[in-house]
Amino acid sequence: MNREYIITTEVRHTGHIILNRPGVHNAMHIGMIREISEAIREYNTRDGIRVILISANGPNFSAGADLEWMRKGLDQEQEELYRESRELAMLFNDIYNSPRVTVALAKGKVMGGANGIMAAADIPLATPDASFAFSEVKLGLIPATIAPYIVQRAGAAAANEWMLSGRPITAAEAMQKGLISRIVSDEEARQPEKLLEPLLRNGPEAMQGVKRMFREGNLQLHPDQLIEATSRLIAEFRVSEEGQEGIRAFFEKRQPRWTNE
Repeated sequence: MNREYIITTEVRHTGHIILNRPGVHNAMHIGMIREISEAIREYNTRDGIRVILISANGPNFSAGADLEWMRKGLDQEQEELYRESRELAMLFNDIYNSPRVTVALAKGKVMGGANGIMAAADIPLATPDASFAFSEVKLGLIPATIAPYIVQRAGAAAANEWMLSGRPITAAEAMQKGLISRIVSDEEARQPEKLLEPLLRNGPEAMQGVKRMFREGNLQLHPDQLIEATSRLIAEFRVSEEGQEGIRAFFEKRQPRWTNE
C-alpha cells in the first residue's frame, strides 16, 4: 500500500514499512511521523504479522528532521510544537511497545530523530557504510524524545558524549556500544526476507513472551521475586499450546506447525 511518505507491504508474516522520501534523504516531518505510527498500529492488530521491518528507499536511512518542517516551526507556538513533539515521542513508544518483533535496517546517514527509530526497535541492524549522529546540538536543540531509548541501548555515558558532541558515529562504534545489534552486508540488506528467516522459524507467541519479559521489568525484580516471576513465566510457556507443539516437533524430528503456516 502506497501512502504519501512511506510504502507498506506484507510478505510472509512480515509487515514492511519503507521510508519513501529519497529526494530529501527521507527527512522526517509530522506527515511521515503520523504515517509510520499508523502503519505500526495497523500491523500490531493484523493477524499473521509476526515481524515489523522498517527500512528506507535511497542511499540514506534518514537525514533526521525535515528542514522545511523546522522552518515552519519558527512561527509556531510552544504548545503546538509540544503536541508535534509528543507525536514523535509516541512513534518511538509505538515501536518499542509493539507486540510484534520490530527490526530496523539502516544504511547511509542516520541523523537526529531517526536514531530513535533504530534504538526503539528490538533488533536494529545497519550496513557497514552506515553512520549515525545526534546533530541537534548544532542547531541549539536537544534530542530529548529519543534519549531514553539511546540510553537504554548504549548506556548513559556513550549517549551523553554523542549528544554533547554531535559527532559522526561509525557502524562499528554503534555496534560496539550497543546502539545497533549487528552489522549486515550490503547483499544481506538487499534480501531482507533472508535476514528475517530465523525470526520466522521461532514460535510467534514465544517471541512475544520474550518481549514481555523485558518490557514488564521481570528481570529487574528483587532476587526473591525474580525466582517466582521467571519460574512462573517458564511454566506458562511450557503448558501453552505453542510450547507443547514445539517440544513434540523436536522429539518427532519435524518442523513445528508455525513454520508452515
